[in-house]
Parts: sequence; structure tokens; C-alpha cells
Amino acid sequence: MKKQLLVIGLFTAGTLGLFSCNNEDQDEMPNATVNVKARAIAENSSLEDKQPDENARTISGANIIATELRFGNIRLHGAEESAASVQLPLDEGNSIGLSLLESALPLTETMGTITLSQGDYSAITLKFQQNGDLAETDAMYEKTLKIDGNVNNQLMTIYTDTEEMLTAAAASGNISISGNQDIYLNFDINRLLENVDLTLAMDGNENGTVEIEPNNLDGNRDIYLTIIGNLENALYLSTE
Repeated sequence: MKKQLLVIGLFTAGTLGLFSCNNEDQDEMPNATVNVKARAIAENSSLEDKQPDENARTISGANIIATELRFGNIRLHGAEESAASVQLPLDEGNSIGLSLLESALPLTETMGTITLSQGDYSAITLKFQQNGDLAETDAMYEKTLKIDGNVNNQLMTIYTDTEEMLTAAAASGNISISGNQDIYLNFDINRLLENVDLTLAMDGNENGTVEIEPNNLDGNRDIYLTIIGNLENALYLSTE
């Protein structure tokens, strides 16, 4: 009889322990689905810059036509220091390419979908990252950011090859996630070109294109370094 009572006691304790574990697992289960989208923000720098074509964007003295970026290692971070971060799965291996501006029209592209616990989230961290699998003929070969346009009646291209971790902080302090929703990684071209006068950029090698890039082909080093310094400030997170 004592043996039977002992067996029943052990079984009951085991069952309660299993039930407790299951409850803990259920408490830790993600209960929100978030679509992470990226988009460009591009507004005319002033009223004087307004173009007849409502889709045109004149920023820092140049007409901005197209913008492409490459991101990798994208994580959404909880607001509390002890909160875990959530990795965004990428469809293209370890990085993703985005065209956020075409023909001066800002676009929105989905970067991926994640499931996570409801709560407050403060930022996305990401890495500007090259894609080593691209052919040399690809426009984004060995580049992480590329902006095309024109300035002073000449073609213009801005590109970076920097690979660094950046933080896109939530614009309103924290983002509260309480159900299935979209969040936006905003790339603000006005902020990127803050304190930049693109009309001062030169075509130093006289090849017909004003180039602002890491190798200083046209002698636009100061403008390039200002843009690099603005990269993180150009990124922010929002829900609308």
C-alpha cells in the first residue's frame, strides 16, 4: 500500500511539474506577428525646390531619382535592457537589397516577418552589408548604398561601401506591440543629406558624372564624409 501511495505521489508531482513547465512555455510563446517594412522618406528641401512633377524630389540642390541599399543582421530590440532581441530572417541569405526610391517616387518594401512577445520595443539594429555574390557588372557590386540623380545639369551618383552596424531608434521613444501589425524602418534622405550642398560637388575627372564615393575620384571627400556621418541619423523606426 505504501508503495502504491509513493508511486501515486511521484506521478502527481511529475504531472504538476510537467503542467508547470507547459504553462511557462505558453507564457514564453510569441503572441504577435510583425511585418517589418522599409521605406524612403524624401521631401523637397524648401518651397522653392517644389517641382511641377509632384513625384520629383530636390534635396540639397540635387534632383534625387533612385536609391538602393543593402542590409544584413537585422534585429528588433526590446525596450528593457534585459529583454531579448529578435533576429529578422532574410530571404536572400545574410543580406537583403532594397530599392526604396525609383523615379523620385518613394517606395515601401517588406523586409521580413517575425513573431515575438507583446511588449515595448525600442530600436532595430542592422548592418550595411555588401553582397559578395554579385557580379562586377551589377550596379550594387561592392556597394552598400547607391543614390542616383543629377546636379548642376550633370548626372550624379553617391555610393558607399561601408559595412557597419547602425541603430534605427524608435521615433517616439518606444514602440508598443500588442498584436499583429506593421512597423517601418524609415530611411530619410533629407536627414542623410543634412548639412550637404550638392551644388558644390565636382566632376573632377571630367567623365560626365559627379561622383561622391569612398575613393574620392572627383575630389568630393568632404561631402562624402558628411554623408557617412549622417547615416545613423537617417534611420528611424515608426508604426505609421
